[in-house]
Amino acid sequence: MLQNIASGLRSLLRKRQVERELDEELRLYLEMAIEEKMQQGMTRNDAFRAVRLERGSLEVTKEAVRSAGWESFWEILWQDLRFAMRMLRKSPAFTGVVTLTLALGIGVNTAIFSVVNAVLLRPLPYANPSQLVFVREGKPEAGITGLGMSYPSFTEMRDENRVFSAVASLGGHALVLTGNGEPSEVSTVVVTSDFFSVLAAEPLLGRVFFPQDGQRGAAPVAVLSESLWRERFGGDPGMVGRSITLDMRPYTVIGVMSASFHTPFLNQKNQVWIPLAQDPLFSVWMTRPPQEHWMAVIARVRPGISSAQVQAELELLSARLGREFPAEKGWTIGIEPLQQTITGDVKLPLLLLLVAVGMVLLIGCANVANLLLSRATSRSKEIAIRITLGAGRRRIARQLLTECAILGLLGGLIGTLVACWGLAALLPLLPSGLPKFHAIRMDRLVLLFALMLSLAASLVFGLAPVLSAAGSEPHKELGQGGRAGESAGPRRARAFLAVGEIALAIVLLTGAGLLIRSFAQLTSVDPGFAPNHVVKAMVSLPQFQYSTPKQWAAFSEELITRLQAQPGMQDSAIAGPLPIVDCCITLAFQIDGNPPLQAGVADTANYVPVSTRYFSVMGIPLVRGRLFNESDSSSSAAVALISEALAKRYFPNENPLGRHLTFGFPANGIVSHEIVGVVGDIHDVSLGNEPGPMLYVPFAQAPLWGGEVVVKSMLGASGAAGAIRAVIRGIDKNLPVTDVAPLPDVLNASVAQPRFRTFLLGLFGAIALILAAVGIFGVISYSVSRRTHELGIRMVLGAQPVSVLSMILRETLVLTLTGIAVGVPCALATARLITHLLFKVTPYDPVTLALVPFALLAVAALASYIPARRAMKVDPMVALRYE
Repeated sequence: MLQNIASGLRSLLRKRQVERELDEELRLYLEMAIEEKMQQGMTRNDAFRAVRLERGSLEVTKEAVRSAGWESFWEILWQDLRFAMRMLRKSPAFTGVVTLTLALGIGVNTAIFSVVNAVLLRPLPYANPSQLVFVREGKPEAGITGLGMSYPSFTEMRDENRVFSAVASLGGHALVLTGNGEPSEVSTVVVTSDFFSVLAAEPLLGRVFFPQDGQRGAAPVAVLSESLWRERFGGDPGMVGRSITLDMRPYTVIGVMSASFHTPFLNQKNQVWIPLAQDPLFSVWMTRPPQEHWMAVIARVRPGISSAQVQAELELLSARLGREFPAEKGWTIGIEPLQQTITGDVKLPLLLLLVAVGMVLLIGCANVANLLLSRATSRSKEIAIRITLGAGRRRIARQLLTECAILGLLGGLIGTLVACWGLAALLPLLPSGLPKFHAIRMDRLVLLFALMLSLAASLVFGLAPVLSAAGSEPHKELGQGGRAGESAGPRRARAFLAVGEIALAIVLLTGAGLLIRSFAQLTSVDPGFAPNHVVKAMVSLPQFQYSTPKQWAAFSEELITRLQAQPGMQDSAIAGPLPIVDCCITLAFQIDGNPPLQAGVADTANYVPVSTRYFSVMGIPLVRGRLFNESDSSSSAAVALISEALAKRYFPNENPLGRHLTFGFPANGIVSHEIVGVVGDIHDVSLGNEPGPMLYVPFAQAPLWGGEVVVKSMLGASGAAGAIRAVIRGIDKNLPVTDVAPLPDVLNASVAQPRFRTFLLGLFGAIALILAAVGIFGVISYSVSRRTHELGIRMVLGAQPVSVLSMILRETLVLTLTGIAVGVPCALATARLITHLLFKVTPYDPVTLALVPFALLAVAALASYIPARRAMKVDPMVALRYE
């Protein structure tokens, strides 16, 4: 083997010497054969002739000897590369068009793949991520799925299960961090003590929580994120063991987590982790009734335990909980992989975008294949001559594929640069809710994807000219001359490619059209409130300083009084939560006088405490009854307003005014409220969700520890925001004001995800339309150029230019209608995949299905008009001499 390698290297590196030795060896062999013939009585000339007839050509023998070694492959490849580069340099326009078309397709595919790779393909950044699961509860008979767990269910599962090595819960909100700089809200992750054990995470400094840290009465402790530790505390290693102040309560820092650690579902940059028992908000909920399913729970499955074993264990646990807690009867516990839970909402849209850009690349490859077919037709005589001179069809195919590979790699190289630029432009457009556990960048896997895509594209578009060359007949090519036109095979192939482009364009344009129509419907939804000129700001009160509802009410009253005293700020209110802006608070209620519901079933509505001018500021209309006024104080009878949706659902045939509802937020207690008015419906959760039942209570009767301040003012967003900050600073300088934004901007941000996918799919649809138009233009233009002689004969025989024009346009119409006929059924089948992404638009939307083919017909007619006009102007005398 080593001798074979050495011989091959010698043939490559000392080619001239090896050739001389081969010539000498063959010459000696020939002389020996001639001498043998001469000894048999032949003359030298006869002997030489006989040997040549027996042994064949010396050049063929040389070629056979050369091809016997492994080095011949590389030598032939080098020859093919040199020839391919020479041929491509001779056609710079062709090379440029093909390279740029491929670069565009490969670039957008690589950019989208880099997002898909970071979000969907790479595993979660935890040890053995396949063992991590999200645990949820549901009540199938009531149609309830995917809720969190109740605290009793959580503790029972944590202490009694045999399938999980660790179980933890987590939740999040904001606490006020004071000291070491300006007061600020910090993202606070509230966890049980096994949280870091479930994720197998080790701290950068110090330690994580021990079981005793999660006990009631334990000393308050906290773990900082690395970014918070560096930005707020200068990266001081001595911070471990010191205290920080959260909501005016000291917490001892016991550790710092590395910046590479990410909290599932709550992946903010600056974070602090505290035990559940030490949190001023969620610790109260540990004693809530069992039917309150508020805990997000994650667990790590023991090695060797299957999903079926886990589910069987959880079914036994569900049955046991139903016996111990009547409110848990009928509730079931299930699991799903944590990565699936995190990426579930974005998986399908991202995969659809990847499929869409794949279609763009296929359309680009079809265009390139058309160009290569046209080029192969023009090179038919060259290929015929090479075959006649002895070149094998395999050798011709390899030469053509080498040219295609060079074009593909050039397109891939430029496409990678396009992808880098496209990714930089794409990142700012990504929705804020997109999971970002890994940096979205051009890593090795993405570059490998670009390389493989380039080679795959080369093979796809390279097959057309290779198959065309394989089916060529040299004697016909050399004998026909230039007036023979074009054979049917390449013509049908180009028509087939054009039809494929049109069909793919139909699929993409239909998907884009449906999403555009859906987004237009979504953004035209009346939210039920008037966001214009409204500015909102979040104020959070430290619960260890403002610990009672009486203090919360006093603060909100003073805040609103001072705000309304400012010029241009008279329309001011406080509420919590705001529609669409914040997550809703859902409370169970009982209609007084109605029979009680069975255990585990409750009527629910979204709950909002508001100050008196809230409905005026937000533009929510009064339907009947009255709004809140100054007389609705903490000392007066409890009252409530309900939305029209609640009135229609629970009081369908009666006047709800004067009826009483019993409900309450835990901090304020459960009391009976008289319904004093009905207000208009609002889209509380999102524009895409139908308005649900709403309960409003006076903020003075049911205050919260802070809330959202809303101001309707003509001062502008910056002026109103400055006034809000100044007033709050005047009341308490340690209170931060966060999330200040005009309400229209917040409403606009709420549709970021549908806008993102609509924009990208619309962009890809436009690219597909342009490429399809270019493909049609190329097919018709080449057809006209190859039929110049035929067109000349037609005109000599009396054909009018208008008839030539109609003939060309008719050919275009047939191609386009065939593509539409193929594409529409495919588009209808594909549209069903995006049904759940559509809003008030069906997958079979007649407007979209009518406009898309019409637009494609118009573009196709425009694309073919230029070559058709050129065909009209053919001079018959010139055409008859056309070669």
